[in-house]
Amino acid sequence: MAVGITCWTVFVLLGVSQNCFAEEANVAYHLRHFLGVRHPEAPSNKPLTEARDYIKEQFKQYGLDLEINQFTTDIYTNSQENSVAGENIVGVARGHAGGPVLLVGADYDSNLEQSPLENNGAGVAAMLEVARSYMAVTRQQYRRASTVLFVAFDLNTKEYENTRVRYGPPGSYHFLHQWLWPFINQSVDNFAGAIILDSITRFSTENSSQHLPRGFETAFREANQEIRTRGKKGDFLALFSTGSSAAQHLARTIIANYNEDPKASKLRLQELRVLTNRSVGDSLHMFNHQAQFHFWTFQPSDEPMSLPAVLLTDTDVYRKSGEVCEEDCSVEVFLTQTRQDALGLVSTTLTNALLQLQTAGGGSTGLTVAPAFVVSTLVASILVLFNW
Repeated sequence: MAVGITCWTVFVLLGVSQNCFAEEANVAYHLRHFLGVRHPEAPSNKPLTEARDYIKEQFKQYGLDLEINQFTTDIYTNSQENSVAGENIVGVARGHAGGPVLLVGADYDSNLEQSPLENNGAGVAAMLEVARSYMAVTRQQYRRASTVLFVAFDLNTKEYENTRVRYGPPGSYHFLHQWLWPFINQSVDNFAGAIILDSITRFSTENSSQHLPRGFETAFREANQEIRTRGKKGDFLALFSTGSSAAQHLARTIIANYNEDPKASKLRLQELRVLTNRSVGDSLHMFNHQAQFHFWTFQPSDEPMSLPAVLLTDTDVYRKSGEVCEEDCSVEVFLTQTRQDALGLVSTTLTNALLQLQTAGGGSTGLTVAPAFVVSTLVASILVLFNW
């Protein structure tokens, strides 16, 4: 069984003296580039364009190979359907041993209603910090076994939808079909898992600040009991995963490393395992509009190929925030101590997890991938469960 290791343990073993914790200055600097509304219907396209340029620049500075996945999707503007061009930005840290590919990703656009920092500028900032820290370590004395991808997804149309109109597929869907599937040679065996960050800074210690939708008690029995026992406080990060062996290996590695940090006692991690033998009810809407959902329901042809993925989120609109950040709030106002702790926890945890997954199993990720017929059965069950 994999054992959680601290960041400092990794650095001591590797002979690296660099500070592993995400520095507040780096996070604040990243966030300054995600202040504006990054949406096709925003008054100006400048914030979206500048965010794209900044992510590309950072990836190149870290030493990642930069690749762009260009796509088009449909957006409804002024009651008319328009085709809009998007860019998924990929930073590739190439491995040397041919192990299965790992991925850390976040949407870099925003919707029109929420703070651009909260959803999802902070998720992108954390992803950039993980990329920076990971590359800083592996450029020195650490030989990367497996390729790691850092991906900024564009145009999450699933978060633009309302009851009147439907939009085209989001950027994460196009990335999977157009870029990732060919990159892993159209084989699920070549993919170790994706870690998706979507809204990770909304917390509250007030009772009943966490809304649990209809069906939550059935879909997540153990988590439901724990959350209710604690007064339904929004004092945790949710880790959504599926029951596959690969997804569970990924989830366990993240949980073990997260809980090594003393701050985890205040901002705990709550696993929410989506099982195909349980009805999810309205709880589906807690996790079906983020990028990991397209990994779970991936079906490039008649043969379904569900890919392992987990989602880290504060549950977004299902939680009342204890620290309100208006749409145009500054980075200084946004970065409260709680949010700094959350971003540091996530960044450190995922850096540690990537390093541990690289060293497990003698240079590979140590993941056991289910046979193709098991994967097909799993994704078929998921598609039925979610009415996909």
